[in-house]
Amino acid sequence: MDSKIVLNVAKEDGRSRLKESYHNAPYKLTHYGAANLTDHLEMIIMSASPGIMDTDHLHIDVHVKEEAQLKLFTQSFNKLHPMKTGASQHTDVQVASGGILHYIPHPVTPFKDSIFKATNHIHLAEDAVLMWGDIISVGRIYMKEAFEFDRLHTQTKVFRSGKLAFIDNQLLQPKKQPIQKMLFFEGYTHQATFIFSALFAQELKNELDEILTVEYNDISYGFTQASSDVVILRALGSDGELLYDFLQMLGQLCWDFTMHKLSESKEAEVIEKEVIEPVPIAVDSIVVEVAEAEAVVAKKKSTASPRKKRVNKSKTEEGLKYA
Repeated sequence: MDSKIVLNVAKEDGRSRLKESYHNAPYKLTHYGAANLTDHLEMIIMSASPGIMDTDHLHIDVHVKEEAQLKLFTQSFNKLHPMKTGASQHTDVQVASGGILHYIPHPVTPFKDSIFKATNHIHLAEDAVLMWGDIISVGRIYMKEAFEFDRLHTQTKVFRSGKLAFIDNQLLQPKKQPIQKMLFFEGYTHQATFIFSALFAQELKNELDEILTVEYNDISYGFTQASSDVVILRALGSDGELLYDFLQMLGQLCWDFTMHKLSESKEAEVIEKEVIEPVPIAVDSIVVEVAEAEAVVAKKKSTASPRKKRVNKSKTEEGLKYA
């Protein structure tokens, strides 16, 4: 089955609002909670299907317009059923200038013999911000299907101002790769990836160096700065819900940090504007006051001069009289 989800968000009256949406069976796109509860928009992708079946194809198109802010959620784990041909999912994302996208879906759970490919193409404007998550399970563990899937391929490309800034390409084939050993899952059953992309990624990395110093019993993680505007975190664990909550916590931390940076930027713009641009009303009033003062002085001089002339004239006549 071919399915499509379209979501367009724009800023209007100081709030991010849903301007256009489209979905077809078995998917549904709706508000996550109250529509006007926050200044940013929160949407959730729901599905009436038990999972992705053989030959299914899903296309997701997300457009976050200028200065709009979107948090996109999913309803539950994405289950990949047994397949012979394979299924796919392609996501196109456009984030305009000043826009923010936060998207951390639930884990993908591949059943035995499942074949799946997911591609994500994310295009960011120069000052756009991205928080992106991805979690992969090794299969239905309690059904003895761990590492029994056939092929799982995920590819994420992040472009900024039209140039490729980061690419994450993972191809997992348990029948051909030792993915249970070192440099793969290393005994864990779930893998999580978190990508943060912004012009101030270096500042966030410095904050994470101080915040993420705690060691977890059930999670092993590491993070690094992949480029000047990208920070990536990779984590391994044995509980999908635990990793999902971990990424949500990390995503909220990055969201709060982004709001702080935007607030600082606006304050700096206001101060710079006040310093560079003088207040025209004050200048005009000074000019008017000076002009009025000069006019008063001139008027006083003009009213005094005839009297002075008359006095001089009378003195002259008096002098001639007694000459």
